[in-house]
Amino acid sequence: MSNTDQCRDIKELNPLCQTLLNKAIEEIKAAGINPLIVETHRSQARQNYLYCQGRTINQVTSKGITTSFARAYSNPNSRQITWTVNSIHTQRNAVDIVPQRISKGKLAAIWNANDKETKKIISIMTKYGFEAGANWATSPDSPHFQIKAVSATAKSYSATNTNSFITKMIQKLLNEKINAKLTVDGKWGANTTQAVNKFRKQFGWKEDGKVGVETLKKLLE
Repeated sequence: MSNTDQCRDIKELNPLCQTLLNKAIEEIKAAGINPLIVETHRSQARQNYLYCQGRTINQVTSKGITTSFARAYSNPNSRQITWTVNSIHTQRNAVDIVPQRISKGKLAAIWNANDKETKKIISIMTKYGFEAGANWATSPDSPHFQIKAVSATAKSYSATNTNSFITKMIQKLLNEKINAKLTVDGKWGANTTQAVNKFRKQFGWKEDGKVGVETLKKLLE
């Protein structure tokens, strides 16, 4: 794909992220919303290209982008598209989603943080462990949802591979599924690991304290 092409393929995301996103989309559609996947995985080259928009060569190269790349793509006369060269999109753990509906006889994407359907998407995505860009104190980004601080190649969530959003989701699900009586605080401690193992044991799975794709799917049933 070129620097200007957007990847909309969910299968390009981390398998755990895919599982959560597919469940979220299922619920979004059940709510009568037609979601548009704007972008999933993004190469570093594309991220650099987007960062070049709205910035001078000097501004771009100060962030580590090569001079030759900056000369080719720096465009200070356009609007700025992104505020970072280190997007979670490049780590296969982020997605941009907006609602779409008929407007003036045509199907149109809705780019409005105050839109009722946008707010519903935000609510559902956060339920499934995604950090919502709409909730950022600075540079809010309502279409953006991410799973930060988790390995792009991770095969499971665990005490050493998680974040507060994912941990809270897992704690809530364990409370619902096995009455784990966990404090939903986003801190993966010994009690959370013990609850994960209790949940895994009922399926005859190794009690390794990890929530892989199959464990996650069972929790989400």
